Amino acid sequence: MNGFTLLRGALVAALAAGLAACQTAGGGSVSGAGVPVAVETLEGAPEGLSARVQQAVTAQAGARNIEVVAPSSDPRFRLRGYLTAYANDDGTALTFVWDVFDSSRKRAQRVTTTTQTSRRAGEEPWAAISDADINNAAGKSMDGVAAFLAAARGQSAEIAQ
Repeated sequence: MNGFTLLRGALVAALAAGLAACQTAGGGSVSGAGVPVAVETLEGAPEGLSARVQQAVTAQAGARNIEVVAPSSDPRFRLRGYLTAYANDDGTALTFVWDVFDSSRKRAQRVTTTTQTSRRAGEEPWAAISDADINNAAGKSMDGVAAFLAAARGQSAEIAQ
């Protein structure tokens, strides 16, 4: 089993566990409930930070009632995530990109969010990124995913009527 497969499996398990734990805790202001999604990939974080990123995404998805299912199930949407940290004139930025694919595997939406910190870390931008930055960026990215899922849920309800 390669590292990518292990990462994907761990992320799916962590998201599912986080979602289950957060169901009764209340969610954020945007809810993605009722639209099953599978996280297929989340790439870009260095090996030493990937577990913290996964935990942040898990918590933020759960807070928004995003229904995360295994990729082997029949989700309505599939997520492929990309994460980048880079230096800029204001310090260091952390960008999440989620490509949301429909059941026919066509991209239905791209959600891009960037969180800025004034900290600089020389040649390694990840060194300037704190856990708070990761949580903030994950939250913003899950707000975007949840908003898309809520709109998709609304479209399904209109079609069914």
